[in-house]
This record gives sequence, structure tokens and C-alpha cells, in this order.
Amino acid sequence: MKRKLVKLDNKLYNIDGLPIVVHKKSNSLILADIHLGYEDHMASLGIFLPRMQLRTSLEVLNSALNSIGSMSRIIIAGDLKHVFEKLTRQEKIESIKFIEELSRNSLVKEIILIKGNHDTFIAPLLRKLGVEVIEGHLELDEGIVVTHGHKDPQCSCDVLIMGHEHASIMVDVGGARTKLPVMLRVPLKNGSEAYILPPTGIYQTGNVVSLNRDSYLSPIIRKQGVIEDSMVWVIDRDYGTVELAELKYVLEAALF
Repeated sequence: MKRKLVKLDNKLYNIDGLPIVVHKKSNSLILADIHLGYEDHMASLGIFLPRMQLRTSLEVLNSALNSIGSMSRIIIAGDLKHVFEKLTRQEKIESIKFIEELSRNSLVKEIILIKGNHDTFIAPLLRKLGVEVIEGHLELDEGIVVTHGHKDPQCSCDVLIMGHEHASIMVDVGGARTKLPVMLRVPLKNGSEAYILPPTGIYQTGNVVSLNRDSYLSPIIRKQGVIEDSMVWVIDRDYGTVELAELKYVLEAALF
């Protein structure tokens, strides 16, 4: 199924229902927070989950590439893997499978990882597989920067694209409560704005957004975010991308 492009602003698009931002000028697909290895980590804690992170992440990217095949550069805005303290066996196996699968796609010309706080010990392996690994941030175009979000990139830009937050909203439908992943466009006090990508990993169900800036993970959002004026989009793979409203109004609505 081909998915349409949803315009976010004059330079950025979302692929309908996918946790991906498209920057056409630099020929880039941008996603974040895949967290390969999560299932083994949870198993070590006595919680056993089906191994779905790798498969669903590849499905997301293949759906994106099939929808807008002209994009040839994939940028992972941090947290390809999950475990902090080491590179686990599952992380290594799945990272290799992930990169090799993408590399076999004739539409993919370049893969870039901007290191997130979970991406420890993996850079040498990825570089051997032909992946460019970047510390800090990457400038896509004049004024547009991609980073993970766990650190302030300390750079001047008009638009910052990031992950890290795993943002979601809690929805009450017919008495049942569920989380829905969301993308946020957050105005920043310095006059720029940040796009916060939803997580790609299916088990990264998200931190419920609020107007309390201390509840956010990123120092960028905690220090600079004009939280209440953030625009909210629900990103759902079955129902598509749904634009809601500014966060202050979304949280006032009885449904949320």
C-alpha cells in the first residue's frame, strides 16, 4: 500500500501513519528510537515478549520507501539499540540484519546513525557495515538540524528534528484507556521549533505528554520548549496521521 505525504511545513513532510519525517531537498527519511534488543533485555527481567522490533522497524522503512521511492538516505536520529551498558548478542545480530536488509534495497544509497544515549559500543560494528555514525547532530540544510535529543546540540537552527521523548497521549474510549504515539512540533524560546518524532520501536509505547516541562526527557524541551503551544499529530500505522490541535487544547478535551 502506497502512503501519501502529509505536509508539515514548507520543507518537511510526514509519511501518512508512519513515524517518519521526510526532507526532500536532502533526499532523507528520518526516524528514531528503534531499540533493537529490547525483547532480550525484558526477558532478563522475567518479562517475555515476541521478537517484533526488528521486523516492524523494517516494515515501517519498506513501506516508506515503497511509497516515496525517490528518497535514498535513511537517517536514524538515535537509539538504534536498547541496552546502555554493553552491546548484547541480540543487538549485534539484529543490527547486522537491519543494516544488511536495508542495504539490499536498491532505493537505499546511504544510512546514517546520529548516536543516541542508548547507542553505546555499536559504532565500530556499524562503520564496518558502511553506516556513517555521527556524534551530536547533522545539518540537513541551512537551518535544519537532526539530533537525538538527550543533549542540547548547542547549534543555531530554525528547525530541530529529534526523537528521545517517545511522546504519546492517553485516550479514553468507551471506558478503555490506551496510549497513542504522537509527533509534536514544539516552539522554542529562541524562536526556532523542534519536531519530536514518535518512536519506531513497537514496544516503546511512550511517555504521556503534559504541560509540565519537568516531565520531558530532553533538556532542549525542558529548558526551551513552549510546551502549551505544541502542535500534536497522532501517528497510527492503521488509521494514518491525524492532526489534532495545540497541546493545551488537546489536554483540555474530555476525550484525553
